[in-house]
Amino acid sequence: MQRLRTYTVEEANAELPRVKRIVAQIAQLSALLPELEDQARIAEYESKRDGATAEQRERYQQARDAASGAEHERLKAIVTLNGLGIQLKGALEGLIDFPSYRDGEAIELCWKLGEEKVAHWHRVGEGYAGRKRL
Repeated sequence: MQRLRTYTVEEANAELPRVKRIVAQIAQLSALLPELEDQARIAEYESKRDGATAEQRERYQQARDAASGAEHERLKAIVTLNGLGIQLKGALEGLIDFPSYRDGEAIELCWKLGEEKVAHWHRVGEGYAGRKRL
């Protein structure tokens, strides 16, 4: 059984330059995916209608590939984040938690895309609503 990776505030902040890029990518792809999936559904419908052209079938394949590629890249980024022991809590808003300890209690250091540094924490299970300043 693998031991849970935990972070001090200093370690979490030191990891932020790399983590920011990963989380920004996840947020961007998460926002883009619904549009790509809609485009693929529309292209699929058009490609299956009577009299559909080869161009319409090609557009469907391209749209499907774009949606699939974006989802693949998003999942790769999430796996990278998980590999660092960091938990994604909100893909669209770029919300993550670093497992940590405070006064011997397991907690989560909370960071959101756009924040300069890790400056909040909450008890395990409290989530964003339970955030407190460090």
